[in-house]
Amino acid sequence: MPAPQPLSDLSDDALDWQVLLHSGNASEADRVRYQRWRQLSPAHTEAAREAEALWGDLGQTQAAAQLTAAAPRRRRWGSALAASLVLALVGYGGWQQAPALLADYHTSVGQQQRITLADGSQVLLNSGSALSVDFSDGQRRLMLKAGEALFEPASDPRPFVVEAGGESVQGSGAVFSVRRDGSHNRVVIAKGEAQLGERRLQATADAGALTAWQRGKLIFNGKPLREVLAELERYQHGRIVLSDQQLGAMQVSGVFDLNDPQGLLRTLEQRYALKVTYLPWLAVVY
Repeated sequence: MPAPQPLSDLSDDALDWQVLLHSGNASEADRVRYQRWRQLSPAHTEAAREAEALWGDLGQTQAAAQLTAAAPRRRRWGSALAASLVLALVGYGGWQQAPALLADYHTSVGQQQRITLADGSQVLLNSGSALSVDFSDGQRRLMLKAGEALFEPASDPRPFVVEAGGESVQGSGAVFSVRRDGSHNRVVIAKGEAQLGERRLQATADAGALTAWQRGKLIFNGKPLREVLAELERYQHGRIVLSDQQLGAMQVSGVFDLNDPQGLLRTLEQRYALKVTYLPWLAVVY
């Protein structure tokens, strides 16, 4: 007799069903299959009820009520919000599980880790990051599989090379950070110079602000709110969603303390007269 499916897996499956059923692409056959899945066992039924209740609760919040009463553009956003919440719940628990499981070092969301490599080099992993190391007699090679890291290579005749998303940064004589943003990389030179492909990179003018996370700070100077929220999201569990994309253009300046992740949005509320409604794994800014 097969072992019962773990409850956590059932919850994920139930949320997957909600995503499908509310996507606008579900067929009648899909709805029949869902009802059959729902009746497979009492545990399946309970997982389905919890997922349905979570979806239904979205319409009961103040933010959702305001969005429903607003212009059609905002009503469309309300549907996207619901989908965003469920997708966050389904996928966020394992922030990028494959890179983390295959990496030598990794951090969870909101965590940082300092690593001393075999040659004495120092690496600081930022929130939600994964790194693998491959040292040989001829080269010191590191692979940034996800997230962001700050590198301080030790003096050594072997090249110090960081690979990320198909690009290589050689920075034996530099202090630098590499960040993976989807299919793009951002390299910040804090000290010295490095080689990125055919380009030679020197110390970045705003390196202090861009690497302030190593000191537990985030620094913004006239950044659009949408970019600020995207950055804050990297340091806390769940999604942060703007109710109005026009609001996202508002410029934000300030210094935020990463030691108090829950206080980041409260600071924005106080300084910029914003409102935030908190849902499970989701914050709505309006």
